[in-house]
Amino acid sequence: MGAGKIYKNEKAKKNPYWFQIMVNGKRVTRRGFRTKGEAQKARDELSTQLNKGEYIDPSKALFRDYFLEWLENRKNLADSTVDMYDSYFRNHIDPALGKIPLSKITPTDILNFIKTLRNTKTKSGENLSDEMVKRVYSTVNTALNSAVTMEIIQKNVASKIPKQDKPKVVRQERQIWSNDSIRVFLKKTKGETRYWIAIFLAVMTGMRQGEILGLKWSDIDFDKSVLYVRRSLKKDKTGFTNLKTASSRRTISLAPYTIMLLKEQQEKIAMEKEYLGDDYQDNDLVVCTSKGTPAKATRVLHAWNRLCEKFKPEHEPRITFHDLRHQSASIMLNDGTDTRVVSGRLGHSTVTTTLDVYSHLIPTAQENAAVALEKTLGFNVEQQQEFLQ
Repeated sequence: MGAGKIYKNEKAKKNPYWFQIMVNGKRVTRRGFRTKGEAQKARDELSTQLNKGEYIDPSKALFRDYFLEWLENRKNLADSTVDMYDSYFRNHIDPALGKIPLSKITPTDILNFIKTLRNTKTKSGENLSDEMVKRVYSTVNTALNSAVTMEIIQKNVASKIPKQDKPKVVRQERQIWSNDSIRVFLKKTKGETRYWIAIFLAVMTGMRQGEILGLKWSDIDFDKSVLYVRRSLKKDKTGFTNLKTASSRRTISLAPYTIMLLKEQQEKIAMEKEYLGDDYQDNDLVVCTSKGTPAKATRVLHAWNRLCEKFKPEHEPRITFHDLRHQSASIMLNDGTDTRVVSGRLGHSTVTTTLDVYSHLIPTAQENAAVALEKTLGFNVEQQQEFLQ
């Protein structure tokens, strides 16, 4: 058994490190490590297993065991993403594929897995949404792709199923309100709940709910009129989690009225802190309970739903708290804001993501562009008729 050198693929765009080690006279290769340290750790763990006689050929291991090890080694994932994958595994993947050896999974197994997902009922008695089916399938597909990259198996059987059988999602336009409706709603509801500021920030910044609940006063630079998105509050309120991508850690400019309301919020919290004294648990949070503790997501959603029941305009559709993020994007795009700016404020990884989600708003922007071209060149209808004569 050789100790195994650590190599680096200079042409690889990501996860370039790999190693080889001799196992029972056979050269075993493991690829796809983000850093040299991760590759060394994996090599040392494999060597330890060999020395103790505990080594099991990964291709012969159950998919359950492979998946859990794969998930544990994905150090670059946000905590929320790991929790999501773990939920997919426990509720859907393990019951269907967990007991099958990794090397024995077939395209038929994947097809049956997709069929099972589509027939799975939620707590409300409805089938899983197409989006959820695709997410769970994509998780399995990603795990199998990694097994191929690591040279544990030769091919990803999930990629072999016919294209028409793979889960698809027909993107639906997000429901949003008119600008007048959201403006009137915000004015009428101010002061109705301590969590109103979270609703206001969702519209004015496009931040996700967890990002708003994880926002601290130290993240706001009042002199520069910006805030820094640095963390997200976990849904179970047990702590903060890292953001998904580098683009999620972003700087958002704030307008004067938003600055004024944030300072007003800061004064309210200062008064609560002074009133409770030592009983106040100061977490430096912009949105918090009256005792200073993190605001549970369900409590904020309850406040939002209660306000909608009382103040929602009759002619407007019912929307969720998360739709306020889309409301923010809609206002900016319809107002002609550069898509790159919108993408940056929302924390999307690429402008393509923004275009995919909000493509239905682009025609409006193109109409504005067409009018702007004529206006800039000094043409109007009368001039056009004169020109054509």
